[in-house]
Amino acid sequence: MKIKKIIAKEGLILLSIAIIGLAVYLIGRYLNNQYLMQHQEAKFKVIQNMKYSLLGYSPYIRVMSFGSNIVIFGYPIIGFIRFILWAISTLKKK
Repeated sequence: MKIKKIIAKEGLILLSIAIIGLAVYLIGRYLNNQYLMQHQEAKFKVIQNMKYSLLGYSPYIRVMSFGSNIVIFGYPIIGFIRFILWAISTLKKK
C-alpha cells in the first residue's frame, strides 16, 4: 500500500509541474499572438531587415520558452533538490 501512495504522490507532483509549465507557455503564446495582432508592421520589419532578431517582434517568446523549460526540466530539478535535502538529513542523523 505504501508504494501506491508514493506513486500517486509522485504522479501528482509531475502532473502539477506539467500543468504549471503548460499554463505559462499558453499564457505567453496568447500574449505573443495579441502583441503580433496589434503590431503587424513590426513583424514585416523583421522580414525586410534580417538583422533584427525574433525577439524584436515577439517579446513573449521568453515566457513561452520558460513554460516549456518548466515542463521539461521541472521534475528533474525538484527530484534533485529533494535528493539533496534527503542526503543532508540522512547525514545529520548519524
